[in-house]
Amino acid sequence: MSKWIGYAVSVNCGEPLGCYQGTILEADGNTITLTKAFRNGFPYPKSQVTLNAADIKDLKIIEEAKSKSAEQTHSTVAVAKNNRKGQRSTVCENLQANPSHSGNQQNVSNVSSKTALSRGSVQVPTRSKPIDIQGTRNSKNNHSGSFGNTGSTPKGRGGGPFHERARRRNEACFGDTADPALDDDFDFEGNLALFDKQALWQEMRAAARPDVVRAADEAARLRHDENVLGAAPAPPAIRLPDELSGPVVYSADDGRRVPSAAPRLRRELWAGLRRAGLLAAAHSLLARAAADVALRLAGGDRRLEARNAHQAPVAVVLAGAHRAGAGGAEAARVLAAHGVRAHVLLAAGAPAAAACPELRRELGALALSDVPVHAAAGALPAPDVVLLALYDPLEDDAQEAHAAALAWVRGARASVLAVEPPAAGWEGVCARAALLAGLPAALPPALGRVYLANVAPPAALFRELGVSYRPPFGACSVLALD
Repeated sequence: MSKWIGYAVSVNCGEPLGCYQGTILEADGNTITLTKAFRNGFPYPKSQVTLNAADIKDLKIIEEAKSKSAEQTHSTVAVAKNNRKGQRSTVCENLQANPSHSGNQQNVSNVSSKTALSRGSVQVPTRSKPIDIQGTRNSKNNHSGSFGNTGSTPKGRGGGPFHERARRRNEACFGDTADPALDDDFDFEGNLALFDKQALWQEMRAAARPDVVRAADEAARLRHDENVLGAAPAPPAIRLPDELSGPVVYSADDGRRVPSAAPRLRRELWAGLRRAGLLAAAHSLLARAAADVALRLAGGDRRLEARNAHQAPVAVVLAGAHRAGAGGAEAARVLAAHGVRAHVLLAAGAPAAAACPELRRELGALALSDVPVHAAAGALPAPDVVLLALYDPLEDDAQEAHAAALAWVRGARASVLAVEPPAAGWEGVCARAALLAGLPAALPPALGRVYLANVAPPAALFRELGVSYRPPFGACSVLALD
């Protein structure tokens, strides 16, 4: 196998070892050793790598070995050294100037020639060789700028005995042979990765500047829209009279406190909207907010992506025979406009729905929007989200007429959103969220998280009710409360 030493080869070992390129240094029947190797196109961190024959899947020869004579070809320049010394030579200088030292030079030359012959026995690709400088004193100190070089002695104007003594002293002290350089290649990339030049520059700049300048730079990094001082706690957005307050105080995501209102206060709020002629607009805003919360419960953008049209979510709205049920039907129409497959179930039956003019008008709009309307729960598909619009706070109607629809809800495996639910909820019905308009109510945990919808009640109405009200919604139309 020695005939392959010195060949440049490419060895494919498959996964996870990868592909190696390098020059064959040693080879036998079981292993192959490469030098100056590359692994998957990157330099190998060690000077040599040994591969087992069982791991090799493919081996290709890249470059054949050059002849031994080509490897040993190099230039030799003989430089004669001036042994002329001054009058006051040191003991070291006298020993170096002794002709008997030539025997040592001959021994060193023999060692160098033997080393060159031993290197020639290993055939490696031809590479450029440095010029060997042979003088009267065999010095291997090749470090540039070393004091062993005569040229390193400082030169002044006109020379003189001082400079001559400095030159002799440098030669006597630093003229010995230095240690040979290490055989391993220096890992420049690994060493550079350990050096954080940016951190060093920052440390040097910080150490060179006064404290006043450093403080000014710290202040300059503040943005124009940042608060330097901590913000004061926000005042309560809603203050209710004690007799109209509920037992629960909610908190928004930003820490604002929102107290719950008693059922009587919420009924007076809806009655005030009806007196002001804003009842239809309030129900439209509530339907828009219900559609937004239902879209979140159905999966949002993940389910309504244009490339996911074959998996559009299914929403079922249970509408009562009153104005709140008409708002639920309007929410179904908004969901259909977002690409949701919406269905409406008349919980109280078709005859009762025909008696409500608002609901009858919304059913006509649903027919134009191709939204199916069902009178029985048996024809409904499996839903992803269910909206319950079964309770009207102005009528405070009984919920016994919706028993069949509520029984279907209990068996449906879907997220339930209760729109303006009664204070006690529905027995056996667990909801993911409950949506309320204007002022929150104290709801049981079975109705899930409370969302407050902005239905734009006038400020004069809150003053009439004795409520200190500042809109807590910010830029959103729905406020989540915990």
